[in-house]
Amino acid sequence: RVQPIQSLNPYMGASWTIRARVASKGQMRTYNSAKGDGNLFNVEFIDEDGTRIEATLWREVASKYFEVLEEGKVFYISKAGLKPANKVYSSVNNDYQLLISDRTAIEECKDSSAEQLQNVKAKLQVTKIADLPQSLGSRMLLDVVGIIANAGPLGSVKRKADNSELTRRDLTIFDSSGSSVSVTLWQSLATEEGAELDKIQSEHPIIALQGVRANDYNGVSLSTVSRSSITVNPSEEDIPEVKALKEWFATQDGKTDFPHCGAGLMNNGRASLNGGSSNKRVTLKELKDKPVPPVGSKAEYFNVLAYIGNIMPDQTMYYMSAPDGSNRKVIPSGSTYFSEATQKHYDSFVRRYVMRGQIMDHTGQIMVNVFNDQAEVILGCTADELAELKEKSEPDLQKRYDNILRYAAFKPYNLRVMCKVEEYQDVPRLKFAVQNLKPLHFVEQSAWLLENIQGLL
Repeated sequence: RVQPIQSLNPYMGASWTIRARVASKGQMRTYNSAKGDGNLFNVEFIDEDGTRIEATLWREVASKYFEVLEEGKVFYISKAGLKPANKVYSSVNNDYQLLISDRTAIEECKDSSAEQLQNVKAKLQVTKIADLPQSLGSRMLLDVVGIIANAGPLGSVKRKADNSELTRRDLTIFDSSGSSVSVTLWQSLATEEGAELDKIQSEHPIIALQGVRANDYNGVSLSTVSRSSITVNPSEEDIPEVKALKEWFATQDGKTDFPHCGAGLMNNGRASLNGGSSNKRVTLKELKDKPVPPVGSKAEYFNVLAYIGNIMPDQTMYYMSAPDGSNRKVIPSGSTYFSEATQKHYDSFVRRYVMRGQIMDHTGQIMVNVFNDQAEVILGCTADELAELKEKSEPDLQKRYDNILRYAAFKPYNLRVMCKVEEYQDVPRLKFAVQNLKPLHFVEQSAWLLENIQGLL
């Protein structure tokens, strides 16, 4: 018996079957981890009720099904599991995510029911414009229904990654929450649907935006992604919110100028990472909760008091660098070491740390990159000295290596942390790196605590 996706929950076991169309499929990606290399891809399914659910396929399962799961095809899926969706990274508004393993059965549906699924559209779960600030920092794609206030001209920007040109158009929309927001359309949405909106903007049409992402540019704004869609003047039957929006606008006497939903968020230090530095000490939770800014935003720097957590022993830990102080990476080349950056050969090399580690405080933990000077303080030895233990198979040396990492943990430091946005697989994410650190000075810490206590009295 086929179950609707909406009815699934982890307490049902693995005895259910769903019938769903592949709504979208990501590219096959490779990764490197302490447990080894592998590949993965994301896929999004939609059933006949318009409910969506996402799955990430890993390693052998990803290789097995990547060519099978074609966009637009319908499949029966059984013997799969469910896990809670990570709302920070999931782009689908569903509480759960499919777990597809080598036990899962995926069979293409070729009967008449497959045709019924071809034209099914995902249900809109409409977010009011005034509520958009609550979605900052999440990868979740949103659905928004609004009225066009104005449509800007067609423009373009250059992507930093490859210098390619991206077409864009900016809109301003508002809804019955009495708030407005800017929307950036990209590529074909800017040239096709955007051109239509440019022509009829004086009529203030209603548009339904499906699958757009909120970011903190100008406080709050919306941006389309590759799977976004726009419906101009959607029917009331398809989207019930349209009727209520029309009735509300009829009472506004043609007013189209409403306050921006991001007003007050542009410079308050919470909703944007607009570059610069802060000498204020923050918690790790405050760092983690910062909304992700547009790619290309300047890095910010913050002070934190944190303890060193887990340092994975099976990571690379260091790289070979040129001995001339340039810190450029070198690779073996016959009896010498060659730097592609400087195009020079060297007779020797010096190892330099570049490692990942966990830091933690009373509010949470984050993973950070730690570079040579800071890693030497944490571990108490140079990368060359550590390599003498790590790269040899003698049990006694391996034990000493493990002890160095173990003894480094749970020691407090005042750290200067860099917070910067990077793009990975077209998704912007915050990356953290330790720029400076010093062991906790207890007299200074006591003075800091007394000063803060005085401020509360």
